[in-house]
This record gives sequence, C-alpha cells and structure tokens, in this order.
Amino acid sequence: MFLKKTLPLLLTFLIGIIAWSIIWYKAIYIPLTHDEVATYLYYFNFNVWELMMYPDPWPNNHILNSILAKFSLLIFGQEVWAGRLPNVLSFLLYFWAIYRFSLYIFKDKWWWVLCTVSFFIFNPYLLDFFSLCRGYGLSIAIMFYSVWILISGFQKKKENLLWWALGLSMLAAYANFTLLIFWCATVGMLGLYFFNQYSGKQKRQQLYRKLGLLGGSFLAYLALIYNPIHKMQSTNQFEYWQSNGFYKDTVISLVDTVRAGVRMVGGSNEYFGLLAIMIFILAGAALFYHWGRQSWQWLQGQVMFVAWTILTATIIVNIAQTVILGTPNLTGRTALFLYPLFIGMAAAFFAFLMKGKNYRWMTFLAVILIVIKVWHMERALQTDRVREWWYDANTYQVMKFIEDDNNSDAKAVLQTSWFFRRSFQYYTQTGKADHIHLVDLDAGEQNTASPDYFYIFDSELPELTDRYDIIEKYDGGSRLLLKKKSAINEVPL
Repeated sequence: MFLKKTLPLLLTFLIGIIAWSIIWYKAIYIPLTHDEVATYLYYFNFNVWELMMYPDPWPNNHILNSILAKFSLLIFGQEVWAGRLPNVLSFLLYFWAIYRFSLYIFKDKWWWVLCTVSFFIFNPYLLDFFSLCRGYGLSIAIMFYSVWILISGFQKKKENLLWWALGLSMLAAYANFTLLIFWCATVGMLGLYFFNQYSGKQKRQQLYRKLGLLGGSFLAYLALIYNPIHKMQSTNQFEYWQSNGFYKDTVISLVDTVRAGVRMVGGSNEYFGLLAIMIFILAGAALFYHWGRQSWQWLQGQVMFVAWTILTATIIVNIAQTVILGTPNLTGRTALFLYPLFIGMAAAFFAFLMKGKNYRWMTFLAVILIVIKVWHMERALQTDRVREWWYDANTYQVMKFIEDDNNSDAKAVLQTSWFFRRSFQYYTQTGKADHIHLVDLDAGEQNTASPDYFYIFDSELPELTDRYDIIEKYDGGSRLLLKKKSAINEVPL
C-alpha cells in the first residue's frame, strides 16, 4: 500500500514544495528584469481605475497583475519580491487545480497522478513566470483553475460551476489579454452546454434566457476591455509577434521553450511538435469514434471531451483571430498558456485509454516518464536567471563590482546597452544603488556625458576600444563591463 499510494502521494506534494521553493528563490534573488520595471516605477503611480483604463497603449500593463502588484508594493514597500508576490502565491492555485484534476482523472492510479503533476510543473520556462512581476504566471494559474471548474460543471451538470468557470476565464484574460481567446472558447463551451441541456420546444424559453445571460456577460466584458484593446490595436502593439503559421510559430516555439535549450531523449523540436500534433489528433479521433457508438450525453460527461474541446476551441479562436483581425500567431511566452491546456488534454486522453485497466506495465511507464521529466528539469533549470530575460542575470554583480572598484567619493557614472538599462534604472531610481549615476538616454544625456563605466554586449565593443578597457566579463564574455582608460591608467599621488 505504501508503494502504491502513500509514496506517490508524498512525492506529488514534494514536487509542489520543491517547485514553489525554486519560485520563491528566484523571486527573491533574481535581479529585476527588463519588462518588469514599468510595473514598479510607472504603473505603480496610477490608481486602480487608471490601470483598468490603460494609461498608455503599451501591452506592458497586465491589468490584474499591475493592480495586485501595486497593493503588494504599498504593503511591503519597493522590494523586488513584493511586486512578484502575486505570481508567487498564484502557483498555489495552479498546483491545487492540477492536483485535483490529476487525481480526478486517474483516481487510484497514484503513479499516474504523480506523472501528470510532474508534466504540469516541471517546465523551467513556465516556472520562471511564477517568479516574475508579469501577468503570465497569474493568468495561467487562474486559467487552469477555470478549466478544472469547467470540467466539474460538465461532469456534475451544475450550471453554477460553469458560470464560475466563465468568471475565472475573464479574470485570467484580465491578467494577460492573450488569454482572451481562452475566454472566448469558454463562452463557446457554455453555449454548447446550454444548447444540449435545453433542447426541445418545452425548454426554448430557458435556452433563450441562458443565452441572453451569456451574451450579456460577453458584451459587458467587451465593454470593460474595449479601451485597452483599442489603444493597443490602433497603435500596432501586436506587431512584435510572428506570422509564419500556427505550427511553426506557436507549436514549435512552445516546444522550444519546454525543452529550454536542453536535448530531450534525442528528439528535435520538429519531432516533439509532430508528437504533440499526433496525440491531439488521436484524442480527437477517439472522441468521434465513441460519439458514433455512444450518446451525446455520455460524450459530454467525459473529461477528455471537455479537455480536448476547450483546447480545440482556443486554437480555433486563435487561428480565426489571425485571419480576421490580422494579428500574428502566438509565440514564446504569449503561447505559454497552451502548454497546461495540452498537458491536461493529453493526460485526460491517456486516462480514457486506461479506464478500467491497471496493469503493471502502466505503472512502470508512469515511473519512466517521471524519471525523464525530473532528469530534464535538473538539466534545464537555471537558478541565477530567467530564460526570457537572460541578459539581466548579472545586474547585481555589475553593481557590486562598480561599488568595490570606484575609488571616488562621487557616484560612478554608468552607461549601458538599451537592453540592460531598465534593470539598472529600477535600482538607481529607488536608491538601492545610490553609488551609481545611470546615464539618462531618454534625456539625451549620452551626448554630453563621459561615463566612467560601460556595460555592453560583446558585439558593441569595437566602438569603445579606443576609450575603454574590459575590466569584467560575464557569461563567457558575451556581456562586458568596461572602464574608462584614463581612470585605469591614472596613478594616485
């Protein structure tokens, strides 16, 4: 009994504890990254209503995250971890949702519960966003809890759960507008449920009322988000996404982020991309096959039906959006929320195939998959940086080196590449690096300043070699700290 139930159950929660510890560690010790700075220094100064109405067209304002981060910073002060706290805590919601989902579909197959949770969690790229002050981790946590509630509503035929799922999908999209396509898919799922439950002339009035409520909620939410979406759309804020087709942009880029630069069992991105497509197609084929043999009511009661349909509907809405509105495909972090949706669908498919069976080879397969996932996590995890904004990994080391190296009583004048500047801007403006004067590029100060130090990419070195010498290298020399030659050659009296 211990090996069958207690051990995998303990390991499941141990995985959650380990993942949350990693998240906390990064939230506390990773320097503030490029895209986080605006929330701390800019959006923090707006009230809640102004944040909701979008003070500028830049998509950096993930509204729910900005609001929660503002309150957290007001309570705990301008600390890096304080702004990241809402995302750190949201991991608990994510873990609870995936645990309940995994336990529900596999029931007494405890090693498969552990395996499913492992795949949901052991994605270094995904975990990064629970450590940052951005809306991605927060939105994913709320989204999958919405999926779990949606499944429960379909299974138990409880409409109040379906309305909760819809509300949570709105909240998820409010944390990251990329999830608006998931919200639209959830609206479609509720519409499907109502059409099925209230079919027939006798229930037509009830159907109209339900659809009226659903349509009213849809329009009300559109009214709420109209101003932000209009501002972004009218100023082409979506142009940084790619447009090379859903498979290449979304599927392959998502596989690449999951692999996190590490080879997995010898497979390429294309190999794992095709494997994901094959699992998706097989799950759909199994549904249509059983639809022909079973009733529609039976089909709607299957977890796999809800998991596959919500993923499919989200993809369809995404593709329709790119065709109708001309917005490019999702890629990288904007496509990340599809990962837990896919894992949920794949797990539900495997649980469906194994229903009523519990052979030893199934347990053995689950253990093998767990080992592979843990092995990949151990190889891919980087505790000193986040993958998306890797170039900000050495901010603390640079500031410390300058503090120790500067012999003058005056502040050391530092100029950095544009990529690094925002991270340093936070520390200098909040007084956490008061020994440094950061050259204000926005004010044109670089035209008159002669900085004591330059922090640059190695590709920028040729322009500065006549006036600066390298005093420190980071990441194998890909990033360089330079010091003015006159300062180095000066001989103290």
